[in-house]
Amino acid sequence: MRYRYADMASIHRQPGKPNWFCAFYDPEGFRRFRSTGTDNSRIARTICVNIERAATLARQGRLSNEKGLKLIRETCAAVQETHGKLAADQAQPILQATVEEFVRVAGGELTTYTVKTWFESWLAGRTDASKATLIEYRRIVDLFLNHLGARATKPLTTLDTKQVQDFKQALTNRVAPSTVNKALKVLKASLSNAVAKRQLEFSPADHVEAVQTEETGRRPFTEKEIQALLTTADAEWKTMIVLAYYTGLRLRDCANLTWQNVDILANTIAVKTQKTGRQQVLPIAEPLAKHLSAMAGDNPDAPLCPALKDKTAGWLSAQFYRLMVKAGLAEERNHQSKGKGRDARREASKISFHSFRHSTTSALKSAGVSDAVTMDIIGHETEAVSRNYTVIDDASKRAALAKLPDILKGEA
Repeated sequence: MRYRYADMASIHRQPGKPNWFCAFYDPEGFRRFRSTGTDNSRIARTICVNIERAATLARQGRLSNEKGLKLIRETCAAVQETHGKLAADQAQPILQATVEEFVRVAGGELTTYTVKTWFESWLAGRTDASKATLIEYRRIVDLFLNHLGARATKPLTTLDTKQVQDFKQALTNRVAPSTVNKALKVLKASLSNAVAKRQLEFSPADHVEAVQTEETGRRPFTEKEIQALLTTADAEWKTMIVLAYYTGLRLRDCANLTWQNVDILANTIAVKTQKTGRQQVLPIAEPLAKHLSAMAGDNPDAPLCPALKDKTAGWLSAQFYRLMVKAGLAEERNHQSKGKGRDARREASKISFHSFRHSTTSALKSAGVSDAVTMDIIGHETEAVSRNYTVIDDASKRAALAKLPDILKGEA
């Protein structure tokens, strides 16, 4: 039977039941009783009052998804302030189930997420990112969810700053500062998006500060080191080295080039970079042109480096490190214990395949090439270039590349 008394929520005990029950009028005017899930009268009263608020808004047709989520957040925040986070976490599912029902009565649909489902949804929506970027985002998200454990299945609204801070500390003990900061950047982007979509009041990652990075990072290869690598490398890694030096392309971009990317007649390489998704048409420097002409084939789909194409970045990096060891540029890694444990952070090498980008940049700048032309060749999107909409013509880039030294000089 429907009652039409004035709205007046109240809490009651029921025989044999430890928890308080909330008595309220639902959006359709019926008197209802629902467990508050707590034996604490103050918490029960807070929950009950807000159940009544949700019912009133729904009856008026004003309980939207956004208002429903806000009501849940505010109620849980009030419970947490007086009784702690555990009490708030226990109140959350009681409120959510009731508000979700009332939003449907008002003609809507309450969209809520657990921590895990939010990050999964965010990843699925990143259609603007390249494949390589998405793989990296997925790796970071999986690390975070594994760190949370069972807490990853709890509502997104229960995620707090301490959990993000603890994740940061766990990573800091294992990996380089730049890797930690990259992970924090991904978490902040996802959680800021949750704020924008009104799933969170504020981002719990906002006030987690980045790790201070060391001043000394990667360095360029010297000419002597490049010669040592070329002398030691097999045919495919020699091609990789020459490509990297004269184009500034990253490891996997070099490894995945096919002859379809190379136009011998126009003397250009056209490529869409995996990290940034940028379409680049790069003039081919004279030494690289000679090297490619000597190995050119008839099949446009054939890779330049068949044994390296489609390999993971980790595998390629490991192979290049072995090459550096053979060339006497790095110490051989072994798996013997050094008393630091498996999770200890390994000291980063100052040189890697990425150092070729630094080498090319340094060589161009030493030859007097402008920053804008250098950045365009290397593929950096600098703020200055973007702001001025600078367009670097092909002739300028060819002239710049002509100033690079011939690293193949004297090679058989």
